[in-house]
Amino acid sequence: MIGCRSVSRLRSGGGEEHPESAGMMRWLLTYADMITLLLALFVILFSISTIDRVKLQRLAHEISGGFNADDALNNPPNGGSTGVQSGNVDKDTDLNRIDAQLQTYIWMNSLESEVTTRIDRRGLVISLLADRSLYASGSADLPSQTKRLLDEIDALFSTTRSHLRVEGNTDNVPIETPEYPTNWELSAARATGVTRYLVEQRHLSPLRVSLAGYGEYRPRADNAVPSQRRFNRRVDIVILNAATTKADEAVQP
Repeated sequence: MIGCRSVSRLRSGGGEEHPESAGMMRWLLTYADMITLLLALFVILFSISTIDRVKLQRLAHEISGGFNADDALNNPPNGGSTGVQSGNVDKDTDLNRIDAQLQTYIWMNSLESEVTTRIDRRGLVISLLADRSLYASGSADLPSQTKRLLDEIDALFSTTRSHLRVEGNTDNVPIETPEYPTNWELSAARATGVTRYLVEQRHLSPLRVSLAGYGEYRPRADNAVPSQRRFNRRVDIVILNAATTKADEAVQP
């Protein structure tokens, strides 16, 4: 024990024996610390040897939020809810799975500033911000990167029985061109372009998709702040949850 003298003896050069003091045994403490650290290292290595795909995707999401302020601010936990869930928002595991897989795709393709996701009372809302690489200003044409993103969304959506709703939105800056006299036409054209691509190129059943153009009248951010307007120029692709899908089916002829 530390503080007690060891029973072992040390011989001096003249053959005289001296008791070994506790201070001379301090190397054992260093050795014991090294063994403890090695044990902790092996425990950590063992614990991460089996990768949980969903947890990895969630980790990627959190990391991307940490490095991108827009993603962190516009994607609060649980879609901004206070923790009290209603309806099927938290029960629809398909939507949570799709959200996690999309977050991984967004992170791996550095799309954090162009695409955001959230889960609300309707389902999973995937917002394509209608500027930068996803859309040209004042245009409804789909660039190749937007089409690749739609391919990914369709591949995940096809594994569900949900319905899809495509919603076009703009900021409040007026537009007046021969093709788009107002923001109504521009928002509707963008929603129509996404819907046609999914139906005509990805063979999505027209009975499972609907579209709407809301113009400037459903903003997510303050249009009075120029830096916030970009969050209003968007196309929302809503994968409806089970309850909303059922209601959507009920109104079909």
